[in-house]
Amino acid sequence: MWATPSLFEVTEPPSRHVRSAVDVAFAAWAVLLLYATFVMRGYETVPYHLLFVSFAAVYGFRVWSLPVTAAVLGAIVVSTGVVFYAHWLEDELPGDEMFEIFLMPLILGAMVWHARRRVVAQRQVEQLAGQERDRRLHEHELARDTSHALRTPLTIARGHIELIRESTDDELVRRDADVALEELDRIGRMASRLLAIAELERPDALTPRAVDVAGLVRDVHDRWSVSVNRRWSLEAPESLTLHVDEDVLRIVLDALVENAVAVTGPEDEVRVVCRPFREAVLLGVADSGPGISPGDSALVFQRFWRSAEKREGTGLGLSYVRAAAEAHGGTALVARSSLGGAMVGCRLPLSADGPMPATDVRTGANA
Repeated sequence: MWATPSLFEVTEPPSRHVRSAVDVAFAAWAVLLLYATFVMRGYETVPYHLLFVSFAAVYGFRVWSLPVTAAVLGAIVVSTGVVFYAHWLEDELPGDEMFEIFLMPLILGAMVWHARRRVVAQRQVEQLAGQERDRRLHEHELARDTSHALRTPLTIARGHIELIRESTDDELVRRDADVALEELDRIGRMASRLLAIAELERPDALTPRAVDVAGLVRDVHDRWSVSVNRRWSLEAPESLTLHVDEDVLRIVLDALVENAVAVTGPEDEVRVVCRPFREAVLLGVADSGPGISPGDSALVFQRFWRSAEKREGTGLGLSYVRAAAEAHGGTALVARSSLGGAMVGCRLPLSADGPMPATDVRTGANA
């Protein structure tokens, strides 16, 4: 989880010994080509072009500092220019070849400019990668520390409110105490969810094993369908095995069902889905509720986000879904459902050991 995002991946620079060896080899090769330029009268341009090509190849591997670059390029231009001029004076070099003295350095100069821009860009990318790692680490530590710090005062506050409730016969005080206890429970669930999300960002957070996710989906469907009054349906193959963390995936499915239940009523349909989706498996819950507006589609997985229809809850369930999906190497998704509401779920990569049933593969928008 702490791996650097692909946007920030950079190439490891060559070691100091390798750079020194390249410098020495290029110096020897340049002297040899300069000598060949002097002795190969009539064919001076062959070693001459090889010299500049060699400079370009070495510079692409070993970007010198600006003073060193200017010195090396200047030495090549002056030495080869002297040779060309001498051969031209002796009528052994056509006059139009003299333009090479100015043309090749200009081409090399443009190449050097682009190479140095690449170096600057690479350093900026490395800096951004470091900032991103620091941000992720700070966010992880903040969520973990905040969740831990909230538990003790919440426990103490709950104990005092329960004592107040039990020690009075005033019905109004009891109702107020019940409201306070409900809010404390909600804050406690938020703290636990924040801690769970933070834990998913650890590199060793998951304990994957071969799990029949189709069976797991059926179990979640059966458990919710007998306890919540909705028109329930299930779409799942007989068996579908993935290498996943079963406990984490069960929490994900519960969060998805809970989200659908929160925005629907007894007359609405809720469909729990598990099916192959391209090179992955789609796990999701579709509903016939009010759906999600296009403007909110990019917000549903943000922490503490709740739709206008979903007044209750912590606003962290779908954030956990996204964190769990990414920890498994998958992605979270939201789309419009054919039931009329929303389809919210995740795509998880297929296990190499798990069979893919021969079922129709459709898009999440058709669920």
